[in-house]
Amino acid sequence: MSKDDQHDAETVADRILDATIGLFDLATIHLGVRLGLYRRLADSGPLTADELADLTGTRPRLVREWCEQQAATGILACVDPGVEPDARRFWLPEGHAEALAERDSPRYVAGGVGGLATLLAAILELEQGMRVDPGPGASDAASELEPIGETNRPLFLHLLSGWLAAIPDIHERLRAGPAARVLDVACGAGWSSLAIARAYPRVRVDALDIDPRAIALAERHALDAGVGGRVAFLAADAADPGLEGPYDLVTCFEAVHDMVDPVAVLRRWHHLLAPDGACLVADARVEPSFTAPAGRLDRLAYGWSVLDCLPAVMATPDSAATGAVMRPATLQAYAARAGFTGFEILPLEDPGWRFYRLRR
Repeated sequence: MSKDDQHDAETVADRILDATIGLFDLATIHLGVRLGLYRRLADSGPLTADELADLTGTRPRLVREWCEQQAATGILACVDPGVEPDARRFWLPEGHAEALAERDSPRYVAGGVGGLATLLAAILELEQGMRVDPGPGASDAASELEPIGETNRPLFLHLLSGWLAAIPDIHERLRAGPAARVLDVACGAGWSSLAIARAYPRVRVDALDIDPRAIALAERHALDAGVGGRVAFLAADAADPGLEGPYDLVTCFEAVHDMVDPVAVLRRWHHLLAPDGACLVADARVEPSFTAPAGRLDRLAYGWSVLDCLPAVMATPDSAATGAVMRPATLQAYAARAGFTGFEILPLEDPGWRFYRLRR
């Protein structure tokens, strides 16, 4: 690939990232209008998320994530970003209130955002309508799961072996005999599991995901990759007491924040690890602490969190409700409660992910 081609690819990728953040902004603006959050903030001045939720009849934890996202993206202002999350107070600057809450103002622009939500909801139907010979297309279960798998697939196929090679003792154990055992948790479409098996021909990988549809998709990918004999896929909960170790390495890529009870899951991993085993967790490279306004990665993570990750996990009662903006201190606290005595942020360079090593 020439330098010009690489530059073009990076430019397009950068443009899509900005467009994704913009889409998240529009979607969360729609929520702010429809739920009356902007109007109440404009009328009542700085409010905590709990106060705003009480005044609007909405759920406090979800409103807090919305407030933080809005502050991260520069729509709301936060009076005191350094205090505990429940104590942060948010307000809507006057100019923003005119654009987002004052329906009679000539500068009011929020009214048309709802129409975009309708258009987005119609995309899957439009996709089928544009086909000459409509097939299962968007209704196929695999196509619902593939976007997530396809997003991370290039990272796993091209970079995962390098990440592991940069951790000397893990790299050597995976190369040496007897054959190392790896547990790949929340494997999704299986690309991480297959990348580990390809990079280390001796290892055996047990890969699990709670979604049976993802496991079926991963098994198809394993057959195509020709490593099915060394990778076993299982539809199971990551805290399943039926799992049997010991494992030399437990991996989990961008999924701890989606777990209903991450401490219980981590406690199970602690039990499954060999005495000198390692646990490798990767998640979004968000800022160590809340800032407002924030950079693009925090804005991206908050968008996913408000619109997908947090409401999905909160559908289960008594969820930890971590959200996609899982800061290092949050994971460290989970690991300590699960019994891990060692917590390390690894010096692996990646623009989107931060890597953590947990030790027994």
